[in-house]
Amino acid sequence: MGFLIVYLIIGTLCSLFSGYSFTARADYGSSITILIYGVFLAAWLSPLGIWHVKRQNGKLSIAHTIAIRICHLLLGMAFLMFCLLIIRDFVWYTLYILGIGKIPSPFEITAARTANMITLLILFLCTAYSLYAAEKMPRVLHFKYCSTRIKQTLKILVISDWHINRLTPLKKIEKQISYFNNLHPDIILMPGDIADDSKECMQKQLRIIKKLRAPQGICFTLGNHEIYHNPYAWEAEFAAIGWKILHNSGIRIESARVFIGGVPDYTAFKVDLTQAVSRAHYDDYRIVLSHSPVIFRQIKPKQIDLMVAGHTHGGQIFPFNLLSKLGNAGFIAGEYRLNDAVLILSRGAGYWGPPMRLGAPSDVILITLEPQC
Repeated sequence: MGFLIVYLIIGTLCSLFSGYSFTARADYGSSITILIYGVFLAAWLSPLGIWHVKRQNGKLSIAHTIAIRICHLLLGMAFLMFCLLIIRDFVWYTLYILGIGKIPSPFEITAARTANMITLLILFLCTAYSLYAAEKMPRVLHFKYCSTRIKQTLKILVISDWHINRLTPLKKIEKQISYFNNLHPDIILMPGDIADDSKECMQKQLRIIKKLRAPQGICFTLGNHEIYHNPYAWEAEFAAIGWKILHNSGIRIESARVFIGGVPDYTAFKVDLTQAVSRAHYDDYRIVLSHSPVIFRQIKPKQIDLMVAGHTHGGQIFPFNLLSKLGNAGFIAGEYRLNDAVLILSRGAGYWGPPMRLGAPSDVILITLEPQC
């Protein structure tokens, strides 16, 4: 309830700012002005009604789920418009006050209406590109690490934040799995947010997910979205299809002398890095899966060699990456180093909420471990 109240306040303030910025100097008349304010308010607050339906009904119908997607799209567009209006007004007022170039006055009705039309055009172009970027195949980012403690080359595929749910098209999942399998990884690591729905609603998707293959298996640890949909049920479901569940625990790949541990998302479970790698041999190369990169700050010297994480989505929609970085201990995407350990942070293979990506392309990580460089 507290979160909904906070969101209601934030959404209302953002919609009021957008409405004022769009109409105050354009003189559209009272009827059109009220309509514009209403559109902004509806877009910002549309998820609240759907969340209410979800709470009341428990299991969602397909119609409810489709409505959620539409509302998320409207929310994404409202966020983009909010950012565009802030940038537009800041640049416009600054240039006008400083007298740089032949900048028309922001208080001229014609100039304000023209600026609004240009802003709308940019919004629709950004939205179209964002929709395309969210749906295209994740790019593959390559990393290579060497250690004399590694006894055999190991090819590791990291898939994070896939966010599969009942509306994810089956053909899309099949195409992605074929793409992933053709990378021929030795082992696949999944640091959470693979599923974003209840298991009862995803049986068709699960039958396809089973086709994901790697000779050394698939390792999984809980993300916050599995936790939202009964984490124990998801651990049992993934274990039933042969995945190795790492819940403050780990496995050892004897041939490579690589130990892989995993911790669940800290928002609902105790994270115990010491226990996660407790069964590792002293000279093993140690990898840990953690959904949130924040856990990397807890790493002690010589405790692990490599951590793989997700959760941030790289911000997903620019400029939200600035807030996401603040909320994730300064981590957003890519490679980081601390206490002789390396963090590889994926932007994720899918998306959450608005079906949009802007300035944060989806990715999977392909890590090659070598005995020597």
